[in-house]
Amino acid sequence: MLLFSSDHFDQTISQFSLAMEAAIRISHPQCKLLPHILARFHNLKVRNDHLTMAAYEWCSIICESHSSLENREDLLHALKIGFRHRSLKDDWIQAELTHMESHQKMVDIVFQSGESEAIADLVCAWTSRSGAHEPHPSLKRCAEYFARLSHLPPISPRLLQAMTKTIELIGFQEFEQAGVEGLTGLLDRLHVCIEDMSNNGQWGNLLLLFICSPEGIQGVSHQYWELLVELVVLNPWILEGKTCSPHIMISLEDTEAWDKLESWMGIVWIAWSWGCELDKELETDEKLERITLSLFQQRPGAVQKLEQWVGNLYHPKRQRSKSFQQSFDEVCPNAAQQAAQ
Repeated sequence: MLLFSSDHFDQTISQFSLAMEAAIRISHPQCKLLPHILARFHNLKVRNDHLTMAAYEWCSIICESHSSLENREDLLHALKIGFRHRSLKDDWIQAELTHMESHQKMVDIVFQSGESEAIADLVCAWTSRSGAHEPHPSLKRCAEYFARLSHLPPISPRLLQAMTKTIELIGFQEFEQAGVEGLTGLLDRLHVCIEDMSNNGQWGNLLLLFICSPEGIQGVSHQYWELLVELVVLNPWILEGKTCSPHIMISLEDTEAWDKLESWMGIVWIAWSWGCELDKELETDEKLERITLSLFQQRPGAVQKLEQWVGNLYHPKRQRSKSFQQSFDEVCPNAAQQAAQ
């Protein structure tokens, strides 16, 4: 291994990679040494983009050359060599990866291994992008496997971080087909916040679609309703082309889910302020105010939150006839005294 510490590291890797590719393809008794050779790479102190690209090519050849899971360890070793050292905080890398059709086999093999770090390696490879490649086009295939992970024992912090980025890229529709129950469980385990997101606009779209789904209204925890409001305040365009239907408010009121209703009313008022399309039953601010006052009677603290959320908007297209506080004072004039007592 002294050769790898020389100044000609990239050239050495290129030459060794050719030998590795031949060894992987050829059925020979000496190929039993392949896992040991790959394992030795884990001890390399020098890791660079050239090695990442070579290791990703090895993954393709391993998947292409073997139809069974007998060579699972070879694949996991190759992934570890190429991606274990990479940070998942940033999906932009200098390595130029060539996505081959054979790479698709990695999904079944890696997820069936049940190894958190190996799954994180795969996600790191498939979510990465450079000037020459985008995330793997088959990334959406991970959705059904991710949905199952919500029921598994503790997941490594690195994989949790990888899952946050992957869910963002996959989007809600794929998880809807795979089963939204799994996405509900994943979100509960991830505890995603804005700081974890690479693209908060994409997360906003995902949460809006999820929350508006029949399963999401009751299944999504209150944490994500409030997170959606924060994302909408930052990116009001998320609501463009969306119609705010009153059925969500009715459902939340019927189940007395006042915390979620508080967040949803924030979203509806933001949509109204920005001139987004509302349901015909909510065409005027007077009608919105009546529903909002019903919330205030059950949850007086919602006044301050709505003022904060809607008040943070820049250049709203519509102006309310009165502030939330004025509306609240009219319907609950003795609320402050009662709260004090």
